Amino acid sequence: MNHCTRLAVCLVFLILLGLIIPSNAYAYLDPGTGSYIFQLIVAALIGALFTVKQYWQKIKTFSKAFFPEKTKKKKDED
Repeated sequence: MNHCTRLAVCLVFLILLGLIIPSNAYAYLDPGTGSYIFQLIVAALIGALFTVKQYWQKIKTFSKAFFPEKTKKKKDED
């Protein structure tokens, strides 16, 4: 491993270790916080759906380049 890769692995390890080790959080969450988080999630989902709707034709043509349709061969009937 080169130096940058080792540094990145150590940094990720330290961040995960910091998230795993519990500590006391002396914080107050008012009742409106839950509804605010819910609004953020719903807005992000609706925004993502709107973006996909706007670019659907481009997404379709882009995906057809990777997954070409197989043409069905017509068989002659005897």
